[in-house]
Amino acid sequence: MPSRRKPRSKGAGRTPKKPRQVGSLTLSDLDQVKVLADPLRIRILEEMCREERTTKQVAKLLGEKPTKLYHHVDALVRVGLIRLARTRQNRGTTEKYYMAVARQFRADSRIFSAAQTGSEEGDTLQAMISTVFERTSDEMRGLIAQGRGKEGIEEQGILSYLEIRTDRKHGRRIQARLAKLLKSLEAPHAGGKKPAERSYRLTIAFYPIEPDL
Repeated sequence: MPSRRKPRSKGAGRTPKKPRQVGSLTLSDLDQVKVLADPLRIRILEEMCREERTTKQVAKLLGEKPTKLYHHVDALVRVGLIRLARTRQNRGTTEKYYMAVARQFRADSRIFSAAQTGSEEGDTLQAMISTVFERTSDEMRGLIAQGRGKEGIEEQGILSYLEIRTDRKHGRRIQARLAKLLKSLEAPHAGGKKPAERSYRLTIAFYPIEPDL
């Protein structure tokens, strides 16, 4: 008598597909920018850009209590900057692992054009800009505190500040070249064959000083 096989449930025996992380995401939603106006949320996002982590793991890396991070993680999920990668059962509890939806983030220039000074949107953008550059400033001060100074930083990095005098057409060309450079850096381990062993910070601000007449 032929044996009867139980019908397999749909998807049985299959490994769930891991969420795909894109190279770069352009922030075009003001709510996303608003969420990143908080320095702690940027730090959480950076840790989840590197690999999938639980809130407790990120809290340990940042030296914070997990209870302080939960609502920040919820905010990042709500605006689509991080997402649930997988869950794991551990001693009767469900551990949630999150990962950033991209390895790099940039702001759409149209957001800056739409926001007006003194408005809620303008205040939000100013807060985000301050957060980004204060983060860079803090890290640079940390390197100086280690006794490396400007010369030590420039051994393996670049520290530059300049004003470019040119016409609008050439300014657009410079902008396009910078965008192309950022695009080339989106891939993991860009420019090298070995796995990345070190993290580098790249903060770029290229903008017209004088307003359009």
